[in-house]
Amino acid sequence: MPSPQETLGKLITGDNFFAEAAADLSENIFSPSNVVLQHSKRADKGLELYRQARSKTAVEWFYINITGNKEIAYAILQEANKNDIPLSLAFALAYVESRFNPKAANKNTNSSIDRGLFQLNSFSFPHLSETDFYDPTVSAKYGMKHLRFCLDLGEEEVTALAMYNAGANRVRRNNTPRSTLNYVDAIMRYRSGLESTFSNEIARLYQPETPKGVKLAMIK
Repeated sequence: MPSPQETLGKLITGDNFFAEAAADLSENIFSPSNVVLQHSKRADKGLELYRQARSKTAVEWFYINITGNKEIAYAILQEANKNDIPLSLAFALAYVESRFNPKAANKNTNSSIDRGLFQLNSFSFPHLSETDFYDPTVSAKYGMKHLRFCLDLGEEEVTALAMYNAGANRVRRNNTPRSTLNYVDAIMRYRSGLESTFSNEIARLYQPETPKGVKLAMIK
């Protein structure tokens, strides 16, 4: 499996705690660093804990505080779960695309418009109404479906994110714009910080339970 750097090289050729954490993530996201492409080696525990009754509420609470909006958090959680997408990846994508702003809009040079939480393109989703684009539930539904498509097509996350940003055809033709490097870089940086915060505040509270009848060996 190629490293993120190698893949990109080929392509180019609330609580106060949460308020502070979100501010730190926002402040450092675009800082130049070679480390930013080294995605955290820790597996994302978000989906695993979200799918467990004992920890689901805690996961919801965490992401409500991160986004500052219950509706947005629930929309992303539900659609990421349906499409089997790591929660940290889903929320990092939404942050970089719109800063969790469901009313975000951006006009492109080809006269298309990117709108909503996941910045769905008007040319790519012509069947959606303007109201649909700005509905967090609709945006999360199609944003996560499209990311799932990119993940299946690209077969790994860096290529998938490049496809989401630049379009699958451009990436497959080795015509990915250099700006996509910064885009993927930003998502990976935010995701890494998000995973670290989640691990410290949520995951550590829900360690795997020892099966009944099994005794842990004492460390001598």
